[in-house]
Amino acid sequence: MLYLGREAFRRAQYTILENGRELEKRLFAYHFMDGPANNVVEEIAGYQNVDGGFGKAIEPDFRLPESSPMATSIALQHLVHFDDLPLAKGVISKAISYLDNTYVSERKGWFAVPRTVNDYPHAPWWECDEEKKMCAIDANWGNPTAEITGYLSKYREFTNLDVDELLSQAAGYLESKNTFTSFHEIFCFVRLYRLLDEETAASLRPKLSEAVCNLISKDEEEWRTEYVAKPLDFVTSPEEFFCVDRELIEKNIEYYISELQTHGKIKPTWSKSFYDGEMSRAWDEWVAIITLRVLLILKSFGRIIL
Repeated sequence: MLYLGREAFRRAQYTILENGRELEKRLFAYHFMDGPANNVVEEIAGYQNVDGGFGKAIEPDFRLPESSPMATSIALQHLVHFDDLPLAKGVISKAISYLDNTYVSERKGWFAVPRTVNDYPHAPWWECDEEKKMCAIDANWGNPTAEITGYLSKYREFTNLDVDELLSQAAGYLESKNTFTSFHEIFCFVRLYRLLDEETAASLRPKLSEAVCNLISKDEEEWRTEYVAKPLDFVTSPEEFFCVDRELIEKNIEYYISELQTHGKIKPTWSKSFYDGEMSRAWDEWVAIITLRVLLILKSFGRIIL
């Protein structure tokens, strides 16, 4: 069995400290160096706007300073791990209020970003179509609506929306799908699933397992060169494998360890050419984000030896 050793870990640490934002640095310190949890929450709170939503390029691919449901969902991905802290509770309650206020009843959900995203540097996939009044991400309803529904379910005390109706709609949408084309949408459903009580989560598991196994790539060369969903994009700990074969999980673990041993980092598989000019720093930010994400997965599987 292959493990990530001290030298490769230190090289990955250097990558995060050299390329990462203060957020990634504080997350690394919290998870690997007993850093204070409050330091992480304080840094996340710095991305929050007065309306309670998040912006300020917490999602590196669009540099929109004002709030968006997508950026708010990314902040909440972190905050759920710190919600026992008083500071986090206040930040979360304001975020939920923002999501209440940006709910679009005609869509029965949320649009990922406002049209003003076009006024700031952004990757092409975040361009808002003025005619359709949405970006390409919005073609898949569940991204980020399914994920946001999970946060509203977890923090019901802060929302005025009908959470049970939102959950029923999300479940019905997922169940109705016969083909799966967006792994990002299924990422959102997986995050929803992990925020639910066991009974409700169990009702989503069969269809979610079907989606995961339809979308993952099993080809290591694709993992290295193409923008595909890897097994460990869905299975981030030994607690939940969905339908993914354990040998495939092991193959993905060893792939990541090998990449870190060779390069000391995990780079995006999408092209750096998207990041010219004012977007150039986003590439380095992604290197740090992805490298940290992989270290946390390896930690959860007990595959780091220091």
